[in-house]
Amino acid sequence: MTTKKVLDHGLKRTIIPVFVSLLLLVLPSLSSNAMPMAKKVKLTGTWVLNESKSDFGDYGRMWASNKLIIIQKRKTLSMERFSSGPSGEEYNALENYTLDGMECENSFGDQMKKTSTVTWSEDKQSLTINSKLDIEAEGQQMTIDTIEILSLQDDGNTLVIKGTAMTDFGDMVVEFIYDLQ
Repeated sequence: MTTKKVLDHGLKRTIIPVFVSLLLLVLPSLSSNAMPMAKKVKLTGTWVLNESKSDFGDYGRMWASNKLIIIQKRKTLSMERFSSGPSGEEYNALENYTLDGMECENSFGDQMKKTSTVTWSEDKQSLTINSKLDIEAEGQQMTIDTIEILSLQDDGNTLVIKGTAMTDFGDMVVEFIYDLQ
């Protein structure tokens, strides 16, 4: 072997491991635009409230839905909430959201309007719905600000909704647990 071939072979043995090491150090620090995006959690399903695992706080049971039907598509999420009123009457409300961070509006009759923005967490494993609920009842106006954070546990079989409602009368913090039906 000539001196040139020995140098080329030795140089390759040195440079290749150094190059690979540098790549391993540099790749994780690249911006998220250059790296593949994390896969978004899929919230689609029929979810039933698990009362024994939920934390309703002082008045949260009134806020909790008995059942949720969520349909998540690429840029939209619809959530149908099935609930019971104070005297046991059942009702449902359909809410439609965009998943692009733009403001969206849902109305519930003439008395209630909900304005929301929906954003994904950085790791795409939870969805935050920030809402302003304007209510008119018996000539009185009231605004409730809410934050709901939706995430999955137990390999996608449990939906967790951590909620905060802020009113003039104080804040309410709850955690609702729903089982996939």
